[in-house]
Amino acid sequence: MRRMLRLLAAGALMVLLVCGVAAADTVTTNFEPPTFHPGTVNGQDGWKSAMPGDIPSLPNGYDQEVVANAPPAPAAFGSQSLRLSNAYGTAPDTVPPEFHFQTYSKPTTEPAGEDLPIKEYTAQFSFISLHPDRQQPRLQISVSPDNGEGGRMSYIGLSDTADGIAVTFYDTPNDANGHFDFVGYDLGTLPRNVVHTIKFWMNLVPGPNNDFVRISIDGQDVGQCFTTWENFYEQTNQAVPISDRLLFLSGNRDGDRLSLLGGGYLFDDVTTTTANGLFTPGGCDLVIDKEPDQRTVTAGGNAGYRITVRNRGRLTARRILACDVIPRRMTFVSASRRLIRLGRRRCLVIPRLLPGHRVSFHIVLHVDANAPQGRMDNMGEITPPPPTPTPQPPTPEKPIVNPPPIKKTKAVVRVVKRVKLKPPPFTG
Repeated sequence: MRRMLRLLAAGALMVLLVCGVAAADTVTTNFEPPTFHPGTVNGQDGWKSAMPGDIPSLPNGYDQEVVANAPPAPAAFGSQSLRLSNAYGTAPDTVPPEFHFQTYSKPTTEPAGEDLPIKEYTAQFSFISLHPDRQQPRLQISVSPDNGEGGRMSYIGLSDTADGIAVTFYDTPNDANGHFDFVGYDLGTLPRNVVHTIKFWMNLVPGPNNDFVRISIDGQDVGQCFTTWENFYEQTNQAVPISDRLLFLSGNRDGDRLSLLGGGYLFDDVTTTTANGLFTPGGCDLVIDKEPDQRTVTAGGNAGYRITVRNRGRLTARRILACDVIPRRMTFVSASRRLIRLGRRRCLVIPRLLPGHRVSFHIVLHVDANAPQGRMDNMGEITPPPPTPTPQPPTPEKPIVNPPPIKKTKAVVRVVKRVKLKPPPFTG
């Protein structure tokens, strides 16, 4: 009998392995021989990029090649790396950027997508400037999770500036009216003489306007949950693309930039993973909503808001703050729950929030009598708790700063002028 149960259990396990969750898939490229050789990366181990003649308006293809490393290439990059610049660009009278022949990494066997068995995607790459001692004016490369045809689901821009390499991120959140917009975030400026590693983590959740992205730079999470570009595709009536590789885009909109020819960045250690159950950065499964009691408020009167935090994930969220960021021209009056004060924020401390549960509170603010008429925005935020004070006071080199918000929301009201009532006429 026991042997029969063991056989049945083994058979059930085999069925799960065959029919169950898709397995993890990881592809790593370090450009080392014998897999790679110097020259165009096109056709080497699944990579692709334009060849001369592929694009009429781009007769030389893109300025990319696998190169033998020499100083200033770091020892960690091994003997070869991928060099890429935006020296060549489509002609100004075309409609750039071209996508099909751009530079793409090797795809994973199993793609990730909200309608596919695999819904989580991570990718990372390391890079350094080929000229770490000087600026390369107008050098700009962007890196995106992609499907190999320009179906970008996220975006990191790397621009060489006078101060270093400026890192920019774009996502497409919906505004208060449900319309998407491209929103840019400055993620800092990096020294060009140091190797940097940037990592994407995406969760592609079934349904509209609910994907999320986290970005880390040199091992440090930037601290905010962003959106993917699914809102762009949904609101332009396009299918949301799958993601199975990285796109290294050099899409000039002004033709060639020949001063960059032979320069640019060195890229190495490019890794893409599609799998379920990857490490989930904290907070991305939390959702914050904020609704005003009334869409129109009076200068000199009160405005009420209800803030709700929901946990749509599978794990319990612990030690989070749900905050109202009180606008200028408003002051705190009261709240339905006990709040703590952190600068201009009034925050509810939530010790833990179970999966599928929500917590709400109501807050009343007073509108200044001299508040200007028109739109007034009131932000709500989910943040980690403030850092624990250290025994030693902070120094200019290591100041104590509050962690950035995990999620944000915005409630909009319209301020109107208070109408002064005329006293009734004297009748005796």
